[in-house]
Amino acid sequence: MSKLTIQAIKNLGIAAFMTLGLAVAMYLLKIEIVFDKLLIFSVISTVSGVAGIMTIRNPQNYTGFYLGMISSAFLAAQFFFMEKFDLTFLYLIVFIPFQFSGLVNWKRISKSEIAGETRNDNNSGKLRFLPSKRQIFYFSIFILLFIIDYVFASFCLKNYENVPIFSKIFEKTAFAVMISSSILSNWLMIGKWLDAWVYWLIYSVSAIVSALIIHNNFNLLLFAFFLIINAISFVSWLKQR
Repeated sequence: MSKLTIQAIKNLGIAAFMTLGLAVAMYLLKIEIVFDKLLIFSVISTVSGVAGIMTIRNPQNYTGFYLGMISSAFLAAQFFFMEKFDLTFLYLIVFIPFQFSGLVNWKRISKSEIAGETRNDNNSGKLRFLPSKRQIFYFSIFILLFIIDYVFASFCLKNYENVPIFSKIFEKTAFAVMISSSILSNWLMIGKWLDAWVYWLIYSVSAIVSALIIHNNFNLLLFAFFLIINAISFVSWLKQR
C-alpha cells in the first residue's frame, strides 16, 4: 500500500472522528437532527468529503479525488430526494467527471515528477494563480453560470412556486452562487490552480447559506467544516507554491 493511500485512509479516520464529534455536539446542544435516509447520505458525504479535502491539501496526493467522487455521489442522491434537481445534476454530471479528470491529471503529473520530467504548460503541476486576463475570463464564466442557473430555477423548478418573493430571490441566488462557484473550483483544481480554493471558499459560504435556508442543521455544520478545511488547505498550498 502506497504512502499516499495510507495518508488518505488516516484522513478518512480523522474525518469519521470529527463527524462523530459533530453528532455528539449537536446532541448536547439539543440541535434537532432528523433521522432519515437524507441523514445517511449526509453522514457518508461528510466523512468522505472532509477526508478528500484533507488529502488534497497535499498537492501530490491524488487519492483525495477518489473520496471526492464518493462524496459527490451521495450528495447527488441527497439532493435528488430533496427535489433539488439542479444540484443533483451538478454533483452527478459535473463534479464526478471533473474529479475523475483531476485524478488522471494529478497522477500523470506525479509520474512525470518521479521520472524527473519538467513541463512548462498549464498542466505542469506547479502551484500558481491564473494570469490576470484568465482570472477575468473565469469570473465572467462564473457570472454566466450564475445567470443560467438562476433562470433555470425560475422557470423549470416547481419547488419555488409557493415561496414568498423575497425568500424566493434569496434562495435562488444562494444556490446559483453555490453551483457556479463549485463548477469553477472543480475545473481549476484539475490543473492545480490556486484560484480553485478561492471559488471553494465562495462555494462553502454559499452552501452554509443554502443550508440555513432549507433548515438542514447537519448540512449547515458539514459546510462549516468544509469552509474551515478549505481555508486551511488554501493556506497550505500558498506556503508550498
